Amino acid sequence: MDAQIQLGERTLLYRLKRSPRRRTVAISIHPEQGLVVHSPVRISEKWLHALLLEKAGWILSKTIQAEQARAQAAALRWAPGALLPYQGAGLPLRVTHAPGLPGARLEANAIVLNCPYDVPGTVDAGRIRAELLAWYREQARLVLHNRVAFFERRLGLCSRVVRVKDHKRRWGSCSAKGALNFNWRLILAPPDILDYVVVHEISHLRVLDHSPRFWSTVAGVLPDYRERKDWLRRHGANLSL
Repeated sequence: MDAQIQLGERTLLYRLKRSPRRRTVAISIHPEQGLVVHSPVRISEKWLHALLLEKAGWILSKTIQAEQARAQAAALRWAPGALLPYQGAGLPLRVTHAPGLPGARLEANAIVLNCPYDVPGTVDAGRIRAELLAWYREQARLVLHNRVAFFERRLGLCSRVVRVKDHKRRWGSCSAKGALNFNWRLILAPPDILDYVVVHEISHLRVLDHSPRFWSTVAGVLPDYRERKDWLRRHGANLSL
């Protein structure tokens, strides 16, 4: 169901999702849906309203971040000369029409997209975007598999499978059966942030919860993990296309 709440000078609509299987309340800012509240069936709307007021500062901050991310994505020009995010840097886009295979590649601090079948100047933004999103996902797969292999050797652990997905809310996950899942948008983050998420999820192969023993495992590989975790908390909403 949809509801609304006044937080300071802002009136926010939110989606309330109740589940008989849920035991706790969770508040999230979804990139498309906005404010979403997940609640057990037994919790009253009055109690939830009070909780949202209590969390007003956090909700407004995350809402602003999400709005800025959407504005940034909308302003991104999928055209030659555009500055595209990649591993924490902004790289210019070059479009070529040379004979050979189509697709994108990294070359001399630029992203080069070859469109051999198009007449120069005729490639539209939708076509460029589709080609580059496919390239971003493939780059994420290659980089993440490489970094997982590297840190699994460091930790002496081994996952069952590594998948790169189009997650909307999470950067990574580890199942009880040893499957690691990662968000392809991590390829937009600086390499040390991607490494933090990789080490975080691999550490769950040893300790599935977030107990002190888990964080000790993470710290054994990344002593500065708190700074990396904080960067992702503050800037993660801007990692979008």
